[in-house]
Amino acid sequence: MAALFTTPKRNDKTSGAHFIEPDARRRTLLAHGSWRRVTHRIVVGAVCALTASSLLMPSVSLAAEWVNVGGTQYNTAAGDEAGTWAWDGADDMKLNGYNGGAIEAAGKLNVSYEGNNTVTNDDGRGIKVKDGANENAELNIQGDASSTLNVTSSRDAITSVGNINIDGAGTVNATSTEHDAIDAGGDVTIKSSGNVNATGDSDGIRADGNITIDNSGTVTAKATEDQGIDANENLIIKGGGKVEASSIEDNAIWADGSIEISGGSQVKASSEEDAAIDGKNSLTVTNASLNASGVGYGIYVYKGITLDGATVTVRASSDGGEASALFTDEDNIVIKNGSTVDALAEGRFSVAISTSNFYSDEAGGHIYISDSVVKAIARYAETGGDGPDHYSGDQNDEIIPESEGLNIGIFAQTEKGITPATISIVRSKVTAEGDTAAIFALAMSADGKAIGTIEIKDAIIQTPAGGKVIDYRNKEELSDGIVYEAGQTIGTGDATIDSPYDAAVAKSTVIVPPEETKPEEKHGKTKPEGSKSEGTKTTKTVAVAAKGAKTVGKLAATGDTSNAAIVAAALAGTAAIAAGALASRKRS
Repeated sequence: MAALFTTPKRNDKTSGAHFIEPDARRRTLLAHGSWRRVTHRIVVGAVCALTASSLLMPSVSLAAEWVNVGGTQYNTAAGDEAGTWAWDGADDMKLNGYNGGAIEAAGKLNVSYEGNNTVTNDDGRGIKVKDGANENAELNIQGDASSTLNVTSSRDAITSVGNINIDGAGTVNATSTEHDAIDAGGDVTIKSSGNVNATGDSDGIRADGNITIDNSGTVTAKATEDQGIDANENLIIKGGGKVEASSIEDNAIWADGSIEISGGSQVKASSEEDAAIDGKNSLTVTNASLNASGVGYGIYVYKGITLDGATVTVRASSDGGEASALFTDEDNIVIKNGSTVDALAEGRFSVAISTSNFYSDEAGGHIYISDSVVKAIARYAETGGDGPDHYSGDQNDEIIPESEGLNIGIFAQTEKGITPATISIVRSKVTAEGDTAAIFALAMSADGKAIGTIEIKDAIIQTPAGGKVIDYRNKEELSDGIVYEAGQTIGTGDATIDSPYDAAVAKSTVIVPPEETKPEEKHGKTKPEGSKSEGTKTTKTVAVAAKGAKTVGKLAATGDTSNAAIVAAALAGTAAIAAGALASRKRS
């Protein structure tokens, strides 16, 4: 029969379960050509390494060389008669009931505000600090509780050629009708307990360097055309506060570097047309919560996802028919230490939790779940469609699979990885559903020795009844020397399958630690009083590789799945969507 995961041209129909060639921006969980590899992600944009400076602390700049308030430049200490603003001729400017035009300075400027203050500029920037003749730009803003600073402008509302530091317990509202709300050529640091609301037609909060939010208050960043939060280096969120980021046309959160969320912080990210969270590097959520909802992708990061004691809810809806809720490329997904994860993807091609790796010098393509609760659901959804239709008849009335819909709950795939794809579930409750398959691990190779595996340890398959890890194997000339697809899935029966549409493949599975099963479910025995139940013993199910198979490296022991083809198609389209978004990123 036709290869299970070969990939046709976009919009072509073939006799096998094929997938769409992914776009250049994202290497999706779906593989190109038999769960095939997707093209390299194109990363654009310059990376600027700048050192963060603390609010109101000494820096290279000694003081502002001059300030301009409402269109008038001052080179020595100045203020107005009403006392709504005052500059000491050096670092410090105080606002108290100010209601006027733009404020600009050269060098370092510390702005402290009391009461209700408003800065307005309908034809330019609101508050701007640029480099002076002898001093570097730095803008520090600090306000007391019950005090407010409102900045509204047509261009960047609050901007600095250098760093921006926002501190204190007050509220800063920054709004730009045409550009960024908060924009820094260096780093942006928001700390203490105040509230920051940034709304931009372009970005909400943007920095050429790092963005650090160490705040117990609330930070809201909204964008129309670009990102809610846009860090050209790393994004760090801690401090236990709330962070809400959203975008209408682009990512809610983007970072060229890593994204770290910790310290009890609560983060919510949503996009109406793109991934909620998108990043060139890794995502780590530790003892914090994250809620992400996007189109095409919920969360897409390039170099690994670690959820440690985290509560994560992620949703992805269809865009062109492809959707992936939680996805990383060329690295691993690790869910551990009491994390709770709820992932849902809805599309014609969809996957809830997925990773892939197609390079021999990378060790990724593995999913590790331990001591956690995970729910991963991938559903068929298509506007005007009436549900999944995986089979059709050819001219000879022979029933053959067509890629009318490919949906997998948890999926891992590798092609040339150091170790084949692995899905490892240890002492965890996992509920996985997919209209095609619940869980699948896939490895592709030229010689058939690489086999994706599934390992279940200190847990048992509760449903389906009689469920076990079963083998998948298919041979057909694909492309780039790839001939074999081999892996494992959850299902019933003892035979090796050669199609993800085989009736033996479980579309829904529940895996639980033995202590969560009812007494009658534990090998038909009840637990005698004062004795240890058999259910408390380690139950280890490791898919057995085909005879002669070879696994290399320490990750091999955890196993790998082989349903990559299915997911590859689905995510291929999503990747294309993301690629366009990245390429079109604009900066003013």
